[in-house]
Amino acid sequence: MLYLYADITITPYSEVTCDVLTALLGEIGFDSFEMTETGIKAYIPKEQFDEASLQATLDDLFIPDVTCTYTLHDLENKDWNAEWEQNSFDPILEREFGIRLNPRMAFGSGSHETTYQITSFLLQQDFTSQRVLDMGTGTGVLGIAMAMRGAREVVAIDIDEFSVANARENFALNNINNVHVKLGDASAIEGKFLTIVANIHKNILTADLPTYVQHLAPHGILILSGFFTDDVPEMTKAAQQHNLTVTQTLQRNNWAVLILKQI
Repeated sequence: MLYLYADITITPYSEVTCDVLTALLGEIGFDSFEMTETGIKAYIPKEQFDEASLQATLDDLFIPDVTCTYTLHDLENKDWNAEWEQNSFDPILEREFGIRLNPRMAFGSGSHETTYQITSFLLQQDFTSQRVLDMGTGTGVLGIAMAMRGAREVVAIDIDEFSVANARENFALNNINNVHVKLGDASAIEGKFLTIVANIHKNILTADLPTYVQHLAPHGILILSGFFTDDVPEMTKAAQQHNLTVTQTLQRNNWAVLILKQI
């Protein structure tokens, strides 16, 4: 697959702006990022790139007195997955939790605050005999964590065919067989689940909340992440509109996780 990258300069530079911009770029197809001294390099499959969307995202970055400029670069046609795995992947989840991953640039390698927080939380829970859903599975790591803690059936769904293939690979790598990995969005969800985990993006989570609630079993738990601590009031309000109450909030480096239960 041919990739290109946008070398984005943030003026003035700050890690908070990098985090915000990374989340926004993820919503328009950029799938991996590299921090630089002046901003970020954002990578995307060439066939998915739309420069108008990139420019609109930068123009709509509502952070006072911050400007972003970029240059575009084609990448050499080689195995960038292997390159990234060799030089950039930090196997933090295997080191700390025993979860083995071959990430192949899919979201959920464990280096991001949301993935790390949820994985740590899930491994402290008991999912014995539960049917659970990992929505927006990425590498499959959250489904793996729930299986390790006793889930009888894991359903993992992602809209990206490469993530689906990678998740299947990682479930096998961790000797987990009681899993069904599906390609699709929230409309692909079938049946009821005692636990639903969705680590995606704020706008997608808000839009899909009614579907999650529809498939949540009585007294079930919904875990949401992929947004900033500043977004917690907005996400809490959206949850309350669907008869969900916040039982716990996790925070790490400006990223948040909401643990929700039906009222």
